[in-house]
Amino acid sequence: MYELFVLGELMTGEKHGYMLQEILKNAGGPFRQISSGTLYPLLSRMVENGWIHLIMEEVPASKRPRKIYQITETGRIRFLELMEKPLEYGADTTELFHYKMVYFRYVPKSVRLDCLNQYLKYLETNLKHVGDFESELMFYKPEPEQQRTQLLRVLDHRKRIGSADIEWVSAEIERLVSEPE
Repeated sequence: MYELFVLGELMTGEKHGYMLQEILKNAGGPFRQISSGTLYPLLSRMVENGWIHLIMEEVPASKRPRKIYQITETGRIRFLELMEKPLEYGADTTELFHYKMVYFRYVPKSVRLDCLNQYLKYLETNLKHVGDFESELMFYKPEPEQQRTQLLRVLDHRKRIGSADIEWVSAEIERLVSEPE
């Protein structure tokens, strides 16, 4: 996921490592931060793979040179491969979808539609699961009643969020389909 982020950010232009880390911190929100110990080894691997190029920026003798990263042609190909890769359903699906969506302008319409449709399927599957679980609770009425009642409130919350997400993604698909190539 972070590989896609770095390549996507470098599609917009060259950046130094600190700037990439700051952008990623903001993109991930206040509870998902990336450490230097994660980012810089990733950048080194990406340089080794030939996906990005490292330029050492000249600075006064008293300062350390800044490392500037730029995407290579091989990196552009890797970026497209990652954007075309189907969403894997798991704990990070929504975050990965959001990262992909940020970089939609760099991929063909068909890739954007595939990603949106995959995410829609993910949302619909989640909503069905919640509905099925709710039906089980209503049928079997497990004890204690207070806990069951609170669990039903949680499921109602999840259904409302899921329905809103489905509505938004469906509208986004319609908008994109009607957009000229």
